[in-house]
Amino acid sequence: MRTLNTRFKRLLRLREFEFFQVELHDSEKCAYLLFCDQRFSEKGNKVDIYLISDFELSDESYQDVCSFNDDMLEMKHNCSYFMNVVSVKEEFEFDFPFDMLAIRTYVQEILDLVGIEKQLPEFEETDFDYLSQE
Repeated sequence: MRTLNTRFKRLLRLREFEFFQVELHDSEKCAYLLFCDQRFSEKGNKVDIYLISDFELSDESYQDVCSFNDDMLEMKHNCSYFMNVVSVKEEFEFDFPFDMLAIRTYVQEILDLVGIEKQLPEFEETDFDYLSQE
């Protein structure tokens, strides 16, 4: 089993989407992961994963992300997944814990950017106090 040097913090959890902050051990910057569960669409039992960053990850950090994805999804029988890399112009920043709704706004922007025609539900700042925002 591979030991990960990278930390993953879940920022948003909805029925179809999960969004993680990826704190890399070899960079001051953070990347982000968006898991999109396609089971609820016509695309079948599939998860699309988007690695979002404004820089290129080192090989070791990239392998950490791939290992995390495998750990999350390898026990899902009959589920396929694929990771896409999404390059953005600026790093996403939010004021934890005072501006948590910025996460919802950013995830909606990413969904629009990658062509996923879903609208996230509305919720309040206090919804981030719970394990799930739904």
